[in-house]
Amino acid sequence: MSRITKIYWRSSRVPAWGLVFLALASIAALLAAEHIKKRDPVIEANYATMVTASRTVRDAIEVIRPLRGRVEPINPTFDPQRSGLVGMASSPVTTTRGGLQSKQTSINPNWAAVAVKLLAEAGVEEGDLVAVTVSGSFPGLNLAVYAALKAMGAQPIIIASGSSSQWGANVPNMLWLDMERELRRAGLFEFRPIAASIGGVEDRGVDLSDEGIAMIRRSITQANIPLLEPGSYREAVADRIALFREHSAGQPIKAFVNVGGGATIVGPPGIDSQFASGLSRSAPSRAFAVETVMGYFLREGVPAIHFIGVNNMAERHGLPIGPEIAVPVGSGGVYSASTYRRGLAVGLGLALIGLTWLMVRSAGITGFSRRVESGKGVRPMV
Repeated sequence: MSRITKIYWRSSRVPAWGLVFLALASIAALLAAEHIKKRDPVIEANYATMVTASRTVRDAIEVIRPLRGRVEPINPTFDPQRSGLVGMASSPVTTTRGGLQSKQTSINPNWAAVAVKLLAEAGVEEGDLVAVTVSGSFPGLNLAVYAALKAMGAQPIIIASGSSSQWGANVPNMLWLDMERELRRAGLFEFRPIAASIGGVEDRGVDLSDEGIAMIRRSITQANIPLLEPGSYREAVADRIALFREHSAGQPIKAFVNVGGGATIVGPPGIDSQFASGLSRSAPSRAFAVETVMGYFLREGVPAIHFIGVNNMAERHGLPIGPEIAVPVGSGGVYSASTYRRGLAVGLGLALIGLTWLMVRSAGITGFSRRVESGKGVRPMV
């Protein structure tokens, strides 16, 4: 016969007032954690800049929409906002697959507020140099980064690539560099890349047709941007780093910003996933197994802002996923200057656990089984 008596049920020895007290304490802890929040000084200091940048993106969309409509009709099934920033499933300049929903999520002027917030957290101030790499994959996020840099008064050094993944700026005669050129013409931006590459495999369009490469070359020429023509992957990385060094003229680069998942920037599959989305100041050791532009800047101690994993970033910053109607400027959790006090929440949780333990101990409850001294078997605790 087992010497352990199992207790299937017994009446509670905790007094009713104790249970009521614990319930009230739990409610009080919940209310305290919900309402006692800390202010986010970055958002408070940059709120006006965030709104200004988002307005610039909204204005840029208004410039692009009619131009894109004249080149290729906008399909509302794929681009429900009719922004002109969502492209095609396939075209001669399309490099890799891309998620339609993530492209739709990026059509939101308030991404510029996210860019301002991340740049400010990285320590970027007016007049600072910022290294930037963009492609045609997320034109909406390119606009957000440009608008944020303009509103903050930072000085970008931009290197672009002309190709795009699915649903990006991959409509022939309306590539990202074409959009950028029209926005300069409209006076919204003065920024011009210091160089542009074909993009795609090895940053030289190995995976593209001759027709696609010709289209991108024409777009680069019309934008009056020097063509970057690397001979290999290693050369593509080295050329970009050399250009950033040359154009910084010895001044410190305060942050590096990348939009999309270009291989020369974050490496081939298996390496690219090592670089986290959002703001990073370091990366796992595996991220440096292959030479990349982002790895170079992180090794140099330069904060990196990586716009990838768009839906996850949207959730983190309180932006909607795949909005079907235009999102107004100033809408989204990114503008909230209040955040939860995690330390307070942990402390309150531990306090509740402690109160519960004390209540149980005071009632003489020490466990759910006890040894039977007489060895007479199971005795019901009723």
